[in-house]
Amino acid sequence: MELNNMILVTENWKGRETNFLLTIEDYKESVVSTLYASPSETVDAMIDLCESWKEPEHWAELYFTSNKSISARYCNGEEQLRKFLYGYFNDPDNTWEFDDKRCSAASLEILKGIGITTDGKGSGIQYTYEAVIKTFEQGEILHNFNGSDYRVLEKLAARNLMLMNERNGEFMVAIGVDFYVRHPKGDMPSTNNMVYGIEWNHGIYYSQTPSTIDFREIRDKYGEVKEVISLQDFRNELADKFHFYRKIIDSSLLETAVKETAQNSIYEVFQTGREEVFQKNLNAGMYDRKFLGIPETSRDMAR
Repeated sequence: MELNNMILVTENWKGRETNFLLTIEDYKESVVSTLYASPSETVDAMIDLCESWKEPEHWAELYFTSNKSISARYCNGEEQLRKFLYGYFNDPDNTWEFDDKRCSAASLEILKGIGITTDGKGSGIQYTYEAVIKTFEQGEILHNFNGSDYRVLEKLAARNLMLMNERNGEFMVAIGVDFYVRHPKGDMPSTNNMVYGIEWNHGIYYSQTPSTIDFREIRDKYGEVKEVISLQDFRNELADKFHFYRKIIDSSLLETAVKETAQNSIYEVFQTGREEVFQKNLNAGMYDRKFLGIPETSRDMAR
């Protein structure tokens, strides 16, 4: 079971709150099904829980009696899990406890796998690491063993990635990225105690504001070096760059600010963001000046 498939559950009974962790199957069977007999009501309750995938602040609420209720949501990462274990989401006016006896066994295995105890502290467990061959893709979210999650903005080279911290929006370039799977040392690996994550040799950190970052310079400095010999090589490189910008602009996974930066860049470099206009200009040699060493002249932008 993946960390983000775990359900964070808080039961409030007469003002006393009890926190525990469940799998989706256990949540449905031991919580929802004990309240609703109707299949349609059960489906509605599960749909409400699924809303927490999209809304970070959303908790599904179930009311059993006037003095007993349940709040639950999907776990959206290690930081939120630690806060839950600390009691961050509990009402400060209520007493609360974490009850590991009410947890699904798979959830406790996940805690052990990521190296934290039921009070949110580090467990001090030693791990066995094994390198895994992986091709990184734009838009995917990668877990780092420091507890943070990063979204891939661009694959600069096979092992150099432009990343954005999912928690604080900070941009960075990770140099020499490797992908590993780890599990507690001495334990047999299983789907519940294995954790996949990245490590890198060196990180270069930038601000949280895309407009202050020179993405072209980053790509030139940390990207793969392609030898440009012929005019056709040069045009192929331009086509790759144009389609890279378009991929960012059209992505449904990336932040608006990132897409706006790509939108500005594509017009600055190619004077258009339209595929058919770019191809016409490319074939007509309108971008060949740099390769031929001819000074740039001002041109109208085709939008």
